[in-house]
Amino acid sequence: MSSNYGNQMTTISDVAREAKVSTATVSRVLNKSDKVRSITRDRVNAVIRKLNFIPNVNALGLQRKKTKTVGLIFPDASAYYFAEIIQGINRHLSQNDHQILISSAHDEAEEIKIVNGFVKGGRIDGLIMMMPSANGNNGFKIPLAYEIPEVFISCEINAPRATTILLDNYNAAREMVEHLSRLGHKRIAFIHGGEHNYDARERYRGYVDGRRICQADEDVNLEVVGNFTESSGFQATLELMKCKPQPTAIFAANDAMAIGAIEAARALKLRVPSDLAIVGFDDISSAAYMDPALTTVHVPLRRLGRLAAEALLKNLNTDSAERTTEKIIIPLQHVIRRSCGSEQTVKSESF
Repeated sequence: MSSNYGNQMTTISDVAREAKVSTATVSRVLNKSDKVRSITRDRVNAVIRKLNFIPNVNALGLQRKKTKTVGLIFPDASAYYFAEIIQGINRHLSQNDHQILISSAHDEAEEIKIVNGFVKGGRIDGLIMMMPSANGNNGFKIPLAYEIPEVFISCEINAPRATTILLDNYNAAREMVEHLSRLGHKRIAFIHGGEHNYDARERYRGYVDGRRICQADEDVNLEVVGNFTESSGFQATLELMKCKPQPTAIFAANDAMAIGAIEAARALKLRVPSDLAIVGFDDISSAAYMDPALTTVHVPLRRLGRLAAEALLKNLNTDSAERTTEKIIIPLQHVIRRSCGSEQTVKSESF
C-alpha cells in the first residue's frame, strides 16, 4: 500500500520496517482498531508522520472488503413516515447495485451502539441516519475514524465531511399561519410534537413567528403539547377548546395529530371548518381522504430518501480527504383542502 499524497515511494512495508512491527499492525493503526497497544500505536503514528506516509484510500477500502451495503438507522423503520423515506433510499440504492441494512434506535446511546456494530463489524460502506431527537455529536465520530461517509436526515449535527438534509419546516409553518390569518383567524392554536424533535422545534418556531407577523391574538395561551399521535391530537384539542376565548383554528405539528383534532371537534359537535379550522403537516396518504380533507404541508418523503441515497453514493465515490461538509434544505409546499375553509389545486410530487 503506497502513499497517494505524500512520498510516492513510501509503502506500508516501509512504515512497518521503521516501526519494527508487522504490516498487519500498521493496517490496524490506520483503521483505528482497538486491538493495538497505545505504546505501539504511538510509535507507528510517529513513523507515519516521519515518513509523510498517507495511505491509499482505495486500498484501504479493498482491505475492508467493500460490502455494497449501506446502513440505515431510523427511530422507527415500520412507521409510515420513516418507511416512505426508506423506500426512497432503497429504490435509488438498489438501482445502483447497493443493498440496505436497517436498524431502529430510540436514543443516542442506542444509536452509538448500532453504529459500532455496523462500522467496526465491517458490515457497511456508508451510513444514513435519521436522528430528529439527536442532542450530541457522538454519532459521526466512529464512521469518521473509519473514513465511512455519513448522511444525516432531520438533525443539525456538526459532522465534518458529512451531508445533512433538512426540511424547510420553519418557512412552511410560518406561511401556514399566514394563510390562516388571511382567512380571518386571529386565535390560532398549536399542538406541539416532541420537544426534543428537530422538525417539531422548527415547526413551532415558524408558528411563533407567523403569529407575530400576523399580529395574532397573544392574550391567551393557545399551545398544547402532543406526541405526534392521533390520540394526543384528540386530547390536545379537548384541552384547547376549554380556553376562553376558544381558538378559531388549530395548527397541528403533524397530520396524525390533526386527524385526532378533527375527531375531537366532531365529538364536541363542532363543524370543521365553519366552527374550527384545522391544519396539519406532512401530507400523509390518508390526509386527502379525511372528511373534511385535511389542509397540510406536503413533505416529499421518497424524494427526501432519494436525495439521501444520492448524497451517500456521491461520497462513496469520493476520496475521504476530498469530501466536503454539505447541507441540503428541501423547500416544502402547502396543500390547501377543505379543513381550513378554502381549497385550491396544488401540484403533487412525482417520483
